[in-house]
Formats: sequence, C-alpha cells, structure tokens
Amino acid sequence: MSILNRRAKFDYDLKEIYVAGIVLQSNEVKPLRAGKVSIQSCYISEIKGEIYANNLEIMTISKNFDNSKKFKTNTKLLLSKKEIKKILGLLTTKGYSAVPMEIFFNEKGIAKMKFGVGVGKKKFDKRETIKERDWSRKKQRVLAK
Repeated sequence: MSILNRRAKFDYDLKEIYVAGIVLQSNEVKPLRAGKVSIQSCYISEIKGEIYANNLEIMTISKNFDNSKKFKTNTKLLLSKKEIKKILGLLTTKGYSAVPMEIFFNEKGIAKMKFGVGVGKKKFDKRETIKERDWSRKKQRVLAK
C-alpha cells in the first residue's frame, strides 16, 4: 500500500529524488497502513538543521465514528548528514522546493517517504507535459492496432 501525490511530477520539474525514513508515533502507524493519510498539502522544510515533512494529514482510526478526526503533524525525516547538507544547499537556491511524492512501506515493513527537490513549472511547461502525454497515448493506440 502506498500513498501517492500525483500532482508532484506535474507541478514540479524534479532534479533529484530522495527516499527517507519517517519518524512515526504509535498512533500514526495504523492509519498509515490503512491508507488514511494525505500528502497533497504536505511540504518539506528545514527546522534546526533537520528535514521535516509539515502538514502531513493523518486520519485517526477509532471504533467510535464520532471520534475520527484529521490532524496535521510535523514529521521528522531520517536522512544522512551528507544528504541533508545537499538538500539544504538546493533549498537555499532561489526557486527550489522539496515536494513529497509517495509514502510506502519497504520489504522490512518500515515506513519511507519518497520526495523530490526541484523547481516549480510554469503554465506553458505544464501544457507541454500534457501535449507529450496525449501524443504518447495516441502513438500507443496506433501501434496497438
């Protein structure tokens, strides 16, 4: 089970992609496994020399339907010092931002977040992406016949 942010590749021209571990509390693991998490409004920033995923929206799972609530958390991402320095160097340059792309569990059952660092696309770049996608679909249809 993985949670995807489909708009990340469409809205951003991602230069580098990283995979980091996520520090979770005990009440956050079960909703994550059930897919009750949203990363659409999530963004990645630096706090005291560490990389955090802010606004990670998690829906609490409870037996009482009245008590189910969404809460937004700041979650620490586990990266090596070398990777943190490289990411912070990119984030300080103008126009660069880090965007979460996917949350998944690896083969050992550990929660990981895949995120990319890149520049936001302009409107004409997005149109070009749509044209390329449509052209590849048409080409596949013609070749399939």
